[in-house]
Amino acid sequence: MPPTRGTAEPVPATEHIVRHLLGIIPRRHVEQGNLLREEIRATVAHCLDLATSLAPAQPARTVGIFAAATRWAGVGVRMDTVQHLVHEGFRLYLDEYLRDSNTPRHNDIRRLFDALHAVTTTVSLAYLSVAPADEQTAPHAVAAALLRGHHPAKVYREYGIPVADRYTVLAVAVDRPTEENPGRPAEGHSIRQRMQLCLAVHCGRHVPSLLSAIGGTILVPAAPVAADRLTDLVAALAAVVPAPLTAAAIAAEAEQIPGAADQAHELLDMVRRLQSPPGLYRFEDLALEYQLTRPGPGRDRLAALLDPLEGHPELVETLREHIRNDFNRRRTSRTMYLHPNTVDHRLKRIGRLTGLDTAVPHALYRLRAALIARTYTQPPGPERSAR
Repeated sequence: MPPTRGTAEPVPATEHIVRHLLGIIPRRHVEQGNLLREEIRATVAHCLDLATSLAPAQPARTVGIFAAATRWAGVGVRMDTVQHLVHEGFRLYLDEYLRDSNTPRHNDIRRLFDALHAVTTTVSLAYLSVAPADEQTAPHAVAAALLRGHHPAKVYREYGIPVADRYTVLAVAVDRPTEENPGRPAEGHSIRQRMQLCLAVHCGRHVPSLLSAIGGTILVPAAPVAADRLTDLVAALAAVVPAPLTAAAIAAEAEQIPGAADQAHELLDMVRRLQSPPGLYRFEDLALEYQLTRPGPGRDRLAALLDPLEGHPELVETLREHIRNDFNRRRTSRTMYLHPNTVDHRLKRIGRLTGLDTAVPHALYRLRAALIARTYTQPPGPERSAR
């Protein structure tokens, strides 16, 4: 019997597929014995979970498949052998499912194909990760060439990877591990692999990117990922890394990528300086804030509005949190674990010191602009210096 939709996969169904796959696998691999059987059993269970679960096939759910395929690539199992076994396992499940359900539902078949796509992409990326250096680094080399301003036609001829007419340049930052969760030494490599897998699954191709354990630059071709799906892509990237992820997006033609990348990283730096929450930020959403951070007398004069708050860090933090909470007094008191009257008292002190009445909306917006400008006129603290 095939597994019940939306539930955990019963062991007998897994064993049925495992026995079938062991019967058709080349003999020299079967000789590896119980280790191979256990790996195939675990991989079949992962595949059936993807095929039967109502949840989308997120890259975080294919990590086990990636690890198994990487080991098989390392011991010399051909990729076409693995892909054949994957298709054979899915075909067997589909035969069983159709036999027990004469009228399969459209959503079930669609979920099966989505799962098959996720698994075959994962296997391909696993083999790519252990491929020779020239094959493995081609997408990275393409990204580096485009970021250096090389002509798209030249990049295509040198690396054999098509260059899109238009990209969304994503500047990405992953928070550093905390002292409570320091991470493992090899985690950086794992983070890069997970993000690359996520990009391949969502975009259906190897996406040019330069990534590290703390972020990087991703060139997302405009065709496979529409603007309204970019939020989903960033959310999927955030789901496969062990710390909060923030991204800034700038759309650009292929020839404009170097300037767009600089602007995207400037925007990302601004978002992190302002201690904004993780997520995706577009230039059009933060054009005012971006302009306020440009050097000039206007920025200096705005920043000087907060000079009277020097020596009162609790007032600066209250102002920052109040702005982050859209000037909602009760929300500010909750997030700062303060009594609402304490928040009121601090806001009145800010008003007295700066000469701006915090009960008047336009004064609060001036204070917000001053705080943004001051972020770029004050010397960076230790954490921002490290970034």
